[in-house]
Amino acid sequence: MDLEELKKIIGIFETSRLSELEIKDKGVSVRLCKSETEVLKNSSRKGKEEVKEIRKEPEKGKSDDKIVYVHSPLVGTFYRAPSPDEKPFVEEGEEVISGQTLCIIEAMKVMNEITSEVKGKVKKVFPENGEPVEYDQKIFLIERAE
Repeated sequence: MDLEELKKIIGIFETSRLSELEIKDKGVSVRLCKSETEVLKNSSRKGKEEVKEIRKEPEKGKSDDKIVYVHSPLVGTFYRAPSPDEKPFVEEGEEVISGQTLCIIEAMKVMNEITSEVKGKVKKVFPENGEPVEYDQKIFLIERAE
């Protein structure tokens, strides 16, 4: 399975009524999960589309006030530094600018740089280095600069 196939599968999955999907192909395993809110948005009752909010969280990259959550755009392994012997891209408490690399997520031997969409201060790094992350999982909390 190549990256383009994976992107197509994710696109189909996002618009489907499925809440979970696991695919195993040639030794590679991919598992996709939706939050309860997304499942309800994609389901319908008696022909009517009803959307029921289970929980309120800021949208990806959006902010209620000054808080911005950075979510994982794919399933993979979270790395804080470019290599094991180098220092992390960012530490909690550090200032970041828009476009600055925050981490790398490895998926199917492809290293994907994740960058900040806002200028601000890193308040929290959620996953540990080398930890697997899920699609749409919170990986950073950034306090937007004024």
